[in-house]
Amino acid sequence: MQNKTILVILAVLLVITAAAAIVINQRSEVVAIVNGEKITKDQLYEAFLANGGNTVLEQLISDRIIQQEAAKLGLKVTNTEVEAEIEKLIQENYYGNEEYYQQVLTQYGITEDALKNSIRTELLLTAIVRNKIEVTDQEVEDYFRENQEDFNIPEKINVRHILVESEEEAKEILTLLNEGEDFAELAKEHSLDPGSAAEGGALGFVGRGQFVQEFEDAAFALEVGQYSKPVKSEYGYHIIEVLERQEAREVEFSEVAEDVKKTLIEEKVKEKIVEEYNALREAAEVETRL
Repeated sequence: MQNKTILVILAVLLVITAAAAIVINQRSEVVAIVNGEKITKDQLYEAFLANGGNTVLEQLISDRIIQQEAAKLGLKVTNTEVEAEIEKLIQENYYGNEEYYQQVLTQYGITEDALKNSIRTELLLTAIVRNKIEVTDQEVEDYFRENQEDFNIPEKINVRHILVESEEEAKEILTLLNEGEDFAELAKEHSLDPGSAAEGGALGFVGRGQFVQEFEDAAFALEVGQYSKPVKSEYGYHIIEVLERQEAREVEFSEVAEDVKKTLIEEKVKEKIVEEYNALREAAEVETRL
């Protein structure tokens, strides 16, 4: 949620900035007339400055400093990278619901273009920091030894399910399966899960902690090829089948060395990002004329 908050604030500032630019560039001195009384461009500009104008200017300065440093280092952010961050934002903060995400943008009066500009600036700053970080092979190996549990392969199951409203319907489905009916076809015909029904109920390989507890307990207790009894959850009743099982195991450093290196670098980026921006800001020659 912290990332979302930062992005929202940045986007709001960008929206205000855009509005201010329009105001300042108005050719007419009069921007509104209220019962015959004029409101001038200068009055609107003064009101803007009194209500956060300095903050907006500082944001513009920050953006320019980051863009200049990225250009100097030959760093760019692609539209694909920005779109990927938008998708990540939707998945992590809006439960994967794009409609909910759009509602929040509307609520805050934020345009998606403004949000994308904020994300682009944030990604540029991240790229600047990442570009300046180096780690030794020994650091990477030491990090692995200290955090091996994070890289070990957890127990996973390849699972599929059929979700229905009632226990009675779930029992009917189970009877059909035991009589030899095809699981995938029954899922396509009966399952209420919009994310898996079209795929024959397939959820793929999953680990613990990804589903509600009732589903998890029942699924991980099954043998490969075994059907569960009807399992009640907040969503309805599930019939579950495990297709494959991947046992948990410890990995060797050589198997995950590149992943460990990337993880260590990203951790250092998070630690250094504020420090890097402060250094860039302090080194910049900035003259303000408000």
